Amino acid sequence: MRMKDVNMPNLSLYHFPGACSQVTVCALEQAGIPYTLNLVNLLQGEQSTPEYLAVSPLGKVPTMIADGQSLTENAALLVYINALKPDAGLFPVNPSPLMLSSMQAGLSFCGGTLHPQVRGILNPQRITTGDGAPVREMATALAKKAFAFAEYRLAEKTWWLGQESIIDVYLNWAFTVARNGGFDTAGYPLLSDLDKRLAVRPAFARMLEIEAESKAALGL
Repeated sequence: MRMKDVNMPNLSLYHFPGACSQVTVCALEQAGIPYTLNLVNLLQGEQSTPEYLAVSPLGKVPTMIADGQSLTENAALLVYINALKPDAGLFPVNPSPLMLSSMQAGLSFCGGTLHPQVRGILNPQRITTGDGAPVREMATALAKKAFAFAEYRLAEKTWWLGQESIIDVYLNWAFTVARNGGFDTAGYPLLSDLDKRLAVRPAFARMLEIEAESKAALGL
């Protein structure tokens, strides 16, 4: 059991297995920060209950409570965790202005570009009141372009930033969701292999264990 650092806030993370909150789980595991994991069953609509909306007004995961304060948005949580443990390797230490820009670009790419696209592939009914097929078709076309860019970047730099970071975990999550939604991954060998490269890292392996434990706890 990890001993709590008295200088660290009390952290409580709301999570659903398979959601992008798994990236936050991985970040916390890599940082070695104690936290409480709370499961929110999105399939049962728990994100829309008054109790959860009091915690997360938009009804989303991840949401983190830090010493009683609600923090939201995955990219922001990753930056927050890195600020708590800057030597944990989530991002480069003492980044140059150009590296800071690349870090922000990577988080924005995963959260603002890929995330809506893979949602459109896997769950188009969540973003339309009409026929989901045209939404999935357009999301797939956009994802092909975005993943081609990510594939090129990995070919050029090995990792998103040229060194391993939590952005690679976020990128892998998006690619996995697209694959689960039927996205044709044949043209993306580096992205297809990314999960295997990450799996040798203890924090990523522990995140996978937590995913399995969370699914079992929710009966999924």
